[in-house]
Amino acid sequence: MAGLLLSQEASALVSIDDRKNQLFVNANVTYTWDSNIYSIRDGASDGIYSASVGVEVIRRAGLIGVNGSVNLDVSSFVENAEENFQNPRFSLEFTKQSGRTTGSLLLSAARQSRADSAANLRSESWIYETGLNLKYPVIERYSLSGGVGYSLRDFKDNSMLVDLATYSANLDLFYVYNTERDLIAGYRIRYGETSARNSFFDHAFTVGVSGKVLPKLSGTFRIGYQIRVPNNSIDESHNSLTVTSGVSWNLSKKTKIGLNLSKDFTTTSTNATVDATSIMLHAQHAVNSKVSLSVGGSYGINRFLGRAGGGRIDEFVTFDVGVNYAILRELLTLNAGYSYLYNWSNFRFSNFERNSITVSASTRF
Repeated sequence: MAGLLLSQEASALVSIDDRKNQLFVNANVTYTWDSNIYSIRDGASDGIYSASVGVEVIRRAGLIGVNGSVNLDVSSFVENAEENFQNPRFSLEFTKQSGRTTGSLLLSAARQSRADSAANLRSESWIYETGLNLKYPVIERYSLSGGVGYSLRDFKDNSMLVDLATYSANLDLFYVYNTERDLIAGYRIRYGETSARNSFFDHAFTVGVSGKVLPKLSGTFRIGYQIRVPNNSIDESHNSLTVTSGVSWNLSKKTKIGLNLSKDFTTTSTNATVDATSIMLHAQHAVNSKVSLSVGGSYGINRFLGRAGGGRIDEFVTFDVGVNYAILRELLTLNAGYSYLYNWSNFRFSNFERNSITVSASTRF
C-alpha cells in the first residue's frame, strides 16, 4: 500500500500519440517466510519463492478510455511443494470521464491460491467479476449514481467448499452540500446463490458524506441498515447496521494516515453467513524521494450466523510494518516488511497465530 501511494510515475516502455497510448511491463520477485501457511491451530510454516510478470495497456485517445492488463503469478513452497501454483490474472476496463454521463465498465478474471481462515485450509479458486457504474447529473446540485455487478468464486475442490455467485445493483442520490462535501443517500440489493443450492437477498439502505468528512479527514463515510433474507432455505433472516468508510488525513506533506471501517454481511467458503466488522489504521511517511516507511494495524470480529454458523465467533488483530526503497524510481524498487496476525475463536481449531517476513524487488517500465 505504501509503495503504491508514494511511488513516482514511471515512463512507459511504449508511448504513442503524446502518451495517449501507453504500454507498461511490470515484474516482481519475492521471498516470504510464513509461520502458518494454512491459517489453522498449529499450522505448518514454510518459505515461499514468488514471481510475477505482467503487461498493462492504457489508452486515452477518444471519448472512451481503456485500461487492460495480463499478469501471471507463480509461487514455489520450499517444503510443501503440493501448494505450488501458477495463477493468471486478467483485467479490462472501459471508462468515460467527460460529457454529461460518466462511468466505467470492468471485466476481470483471476485464479487465486490462499489460506482461507474460515475453512482453515488453503484453497484454489477462479474469481470472475464484471461491473457497470454510471453517474448522471440531474440538476445543478443533484446527481444520480448507479451500477450493476456480477461476481463468481469457483473453487477447484467442492468436497468441503461451496461456490458463490452474487448479483448486485445499487442506486445513490448525491446532493452538493457545499464545495467541500456531498451528501449521499442510497439503496443496494444483492442476490447470492451457492453451489449448495441455498440463496439469499441482501437489502441495504445507507446515508453518508463524500469529500471532507471532518475538518482534517477526507474520503467517504456511509452508515445504514441492512437485512439478509433467505430465499430457499430454513435459515432465519438477519439484520444489522452496515458501515463503509475510507478516510485519510494528510498530517504533513510527507505523512499520510488512513482509516477504514467496514461492517457487512458476507458468505464464507463453508456456506455460512457472517456479520463481519473491521477497523484498520495505516500510516505512511516519505523519508525522502527514495525511502518511505509504513506501519498499520487492524481489529475485526466475525460472527457466524444461523445454523451453518454454529455459533462461531472469531476475533483478530493484525500489525504490519514495512520499508520501500525506490532505487531508480519505479525501474527498481526494493521492499521489506513484517506482518503479524492473531485469530482467537470459540472453535478451538480456529485459534491460530501467523507471522510473516517478506522481501521483494519490483520493476515497472
